[in-house]
Amino acid sequence: MKKITLLLIILFSNVSNATIRYVTSTGGLVTQDGTSWATAFPGNLLQSTINASGVGDEVWVAQGTYLTTATTNRTISFNMKNGVAIYGSFAGSETLLSQRIISNGLLSILSAEIGIAGINDNSYHTISNFGLDNSAIIDGFIISGANDNRIATTTDGLGGGIYNNGSGAGNFCNPTIRNCVLINNQAVFGGGIFNNGYNGGVSTPIISNCVIAYNNATSGGGAIDNFGVLGNASPTITNCVIYENTASQRAGGMYCWGGNNGNANPIVLNTVFANNRAFDGGALISDRTNTTSGSSGNSNPSFKNCVFWGNTTTGGLGPQFYILGSATVNTTYTAIDLTSQNAPHVLTGATTGNTNSNPSFANIALGFGNDGKWLTTDDGLQLNSISSPCYNTGSNSGVSSTDILNLNRILGAVVDMGAYEFDVTLSNRAFINDDSFVVYPNPTKDKIHFSGLKQVFEKVLIINYLGNQIKENGFTNELDVSDLQNGIYFLVLKSGNNIMTQKFIKQ
Repeated sequence: MKKITLLLIILFSNVSNATIRYVTSTGGLVTQDGTSWATAFPGNLLQSTINASGVGDEVWVAQGTYLTTATTNRTISFNMKNGVAIYGSFAGSETLLSQRIISNGLLSILSAEIGIAGINDNSYHTISNFGLDNSAIIDGFIISGANDNRIATTTDGLGGGIYNNGSGAGNFCNPTIRNCVLINNQAVFGGGIFNNGYNGGVSTPIISNCVIAYNNATSGGGAIDNFGVLGNASPTITNCVIYENTASQRAGGMYCWGGNNGNANPIVLNTVFANNRAFDGGALISDRTNTTSGSSGNSNPSFKNCVFWGNTTTGGLGPQFYILGSATVNTTYTAIDLTSQNAPHVLTGATTGNTNSNPSFANIALGFGNDGKWLTTDDGLQLNSISSPCYNTGSNSGVSSTDILNLNRILGAVVDMGAYEFDVTLSNRAFINDDSFVVYPNPTKDKIHFSGLKQVFEKVLIINYLGNQIKENGFTNELDVSDLQNGIYFLVLKSGNNIMTQKFIKQ
């Protein structure tokens, strides 16, 4: 232990006043003092680097996989720190944060995959937090592999991917979590995230521009569990996707429990709950029952500009949401499938701007898109066209300036519902297939033709896979693409606001 302590003192003595500390998976080849990419700390010192940072400092983490521990000790996890911003997914050459490119998918993985292959012996939490305010920031990471399968107590079995422990009188845990993907984590409660405000505590994190997908709770809250019994667990969630999470019992998406005079009142804006599954409450549970008998406190989750679609239950009750103890669910300007919602599992209060129409996602069955990467321009939970009932039908009040991909919001007169803003200018989005017309031959080497059109369009555009316009022509049924590099492109037919797209491959 003395040697390890001395090593850390030497490592950090030269950077005590640094504002940026650099970490790569292997560290610098010669020197490892953390002052540059070339002299970065190695990945096994990531937590030590965070611990050594002070208020206003930043930790920059290059692409690669970073394990919670090199041992088999399941209690070890990463911990955030007040005043410290931890940024991931750098290529390893950037000198400015603005040079970091995350639009092609996240590159840095925080993994709880220790021990032998498989989730059974993994770390209980990938990230475990206590006593944090919003100045503790994590940004640009894939967070995966945790499994808190301990018998559930007020401290154990809670929060696989991120455990925000603010439980106990006077305690709090309110970090900022943004531009992250939480995937393939498991716990008894809160497979993706558990916000613990139990017994006089407070857990009100800010969660934005995140995907929480394929997480599992063996009891409740597959993606998120807000435990506000006797306390307060009320996160603010903006521009997020909560997708394909499962719970064996209740709330495949999010569980909100505010019993015993507690509070579980998350504010959720421009967020998609899709294809989540549970026995009861496919997407959501709102619960104000007490731990013994009766009901008290508040569970009043509110949703604006959101989408609830494709969520299901095996128990047959509340596919979108399930209410316990006379709690409430409030939605405005939200697309929500109420087909199988029966009393008492009904919306509360004003339902201004809501629609029960299919949002027409690009591909709800393939959330991460054809490239297999979340937070990129082909994500399947974008709207497929301006004909979607979610296009330009939200409420502009209080919306953020950008969407989940950090692209501009409110591109038309009114914000869209959901996490992604549909771009009618075609300048910064990839486009999804539209089967209403045919492009042939596909793949092609030189020319493409198209048929099946029922109208004449003004323009024919070629868009590359990153959403950049390559060509623009007047309307024609034949287009020469022999000069294009090999790859995937989108043929876009445009006339005013009428747009049709079809993917083709140039060989």
